[in-house]
Parts: sequence; structure tokens; C-alpha cells
Amino acid sequence: MSYWVTLVLYFILYSFLGWCCETVYCTILQRKFVNRGFLYGPLCPIYGCGALLVLFLLRDVQSSIIPLFLSGMVVTTVLEYLTSVLMEKLFHMKWWDYSHLPFNINGRVCLLNSCEFGALSVFVVMVLHPAIVRLVGKIPVPVQTVLAGVLLAIMLVDTICTVHGILVLKGKLDDIYMQLEDIRLKTEEGAQKLRLAVAEKQDEVRESFGSYTDELKEALSVRAEILMRDLELYREQLSAENADLQKSLEEGRQKIARLRGNIRQLEKSRRTSRHLFEAFPNLRTFESERFRNQIRQKLEHFIKQDKD
Repeated sequence: MSYWVTLVLYFILYSFLGWCCETVYCTILQRKFVNRGFLYGPLCPIYGCGALLVLFLLRDVQSSIIPLFLSGMVVTTVLEYLTSVLMEKLFHMKWWDYSHLPFNINGRVCLLNSCEFGALSVFVVMVLHPAIVRLVGKIPVPVQTVLAGVLLAIMLVDTICTVHGILVLKGKLDDIYMQLEDIRLKTEEGAQKLRLAVAEKQDEVRESFGSYTDELKEALSVRAEILMRDLELYREQLSAENADLQKSLEEGRQKIARLRGNIRQLEKSRRTSRHLFEAFPNLRTFESERFRNQIRQKLEHFIKQDKD
């Protein structure tokens, strides 16, 4: 029992120290305090897992710096990659992206971070862990048991609250992007119908004018007046025929109103969203990524048309 209690304390301690490192690093980069980490509390569980894996899997190389550095790189890189995959599968959200850094693998891990984790593994094994062993050893076993139980319970509650907040946030974000996509499709459909109808009438007008000969030039003014009347009648006809377009526009207005309501609800839950987006600046849902790609493709299409 004492062994597992000690293990829990090590895990909590390294999770806290990992949170400290991440928070200091990101705070310096962003020049403001950033509560770095997945949980609300000051813990980064991935660091606790990484430290324990390095300590217990690399016992045979703990006395040699280079093998420990390289082995630590491999262990922590695999852990980070698997964590990224697991979190994406669980929440359908992308939490970090190293695609802009050289020597990355699918944006999940990169050489720079791996080298930093390798150096951190050497520091933990050779410097930090002996001090932590002495510190924990000074705590009486009954106190260790109580402390481990309390900290584990707090962490469990924090995890439940955080996961609930993330699922609520993701649901609202996905709903917003789906509504935006629906509005975009309806708008494009209506605009396309109107463009086709106007183009059709313009072709008729061109054909009418193209059929005139020099001998009928004197009749142009009369014909133009007739065409203006035809266009006016057509406008009225178009207005009547496009009642469904007006209905679609009204539906679009209603969806926009619901969208604003969802955004207001999202702002009310800003504690969760602010913490997550500050802790993970590259955080995005798959729906937001799909919507962003569609907008990017549309912009590229317009730019290409302007160049042509």
C-alpha cells in the first residue's frame, strides 16, 4: 500500500512541477499569466506520467547522460504523440499543432520539444528525483496516505469538471459552425438562383438587340420602352417566383438570431473557454477546421478569378 501511495505523491508532484514549467514558459512568451494545462488546477498530468515512465522504464541507463537523454527523448515523444491522438479521439478537438516547426510528425511532436524533454529527463533522474525521494520520505506514512487520497480526490473532481466544461464548449462551438455553414449554403443558393435568373434575362435582352438591323434603328427608342416594361413585369414575376428565396432569407435571419444566442451563452461560459484557449492557443474543433478550410478555398477561388 505504501508503494502505491508514494507513487501517487510522485505523480502529483511531477504534475505540479510540470505545470509550473509550462506556466512560466508560456507566461514569458505571452507576457501575461497563463494557466497552462488541461485542468483548472495547477497540474499537468502528462508531466506526471512522463516522469514516472522515465524513472521506471529507463532504470538501466540512469547512470549515463547520453543514453538517458536519447531514451528520454523517445519515451516522452511517444507519450506526447499518443496523448495528442487520444485527446483528439476523445474530444474531437486538436489541442496543439507543431506543423510550423521543423522536423515535426503530423504536427503532434517536433524535434525541438523532444530535445527539451530529453534534457528534462536527465535533470529529473540525476538531480530532481533524489531530492523528491528525500522530501517524501520525511513525511510520516499515515500522513502520506491521507495526503495522497485528498490530492487524488481533488484531481478527480477537477478532471470531471474540466471534461464537462470542454464537452459543453465543444457542443456550442460545433453548433455555431454548423449554423454558419447552413446560413452560408442558403445564402449561396439564393444568390446563385438570382444570378441565373438575371443572366437569363440579360441574354434575352442581348438577343433582342442583336436582331436589329440598320433599317430598324429608328425603332430602337420604341423597342427600348417596350423592353423596360418587360423588365418591370419580369421584376414583379421574379419577386413572386422567389417567395421561397424570401422564406430562406427569413430562415437565415432566425438562424442568425439563434447563433447570436449561442454566442452569448458561450460568452457566459468564458471561464472554461478563456482557460482552454489561453492554455492551448492552437485549440480548435474539427468543425471549425472544416469551416476555416472552406472559407480559405473560397477566398483562393475569388483571388484566382480576379487574376484571370
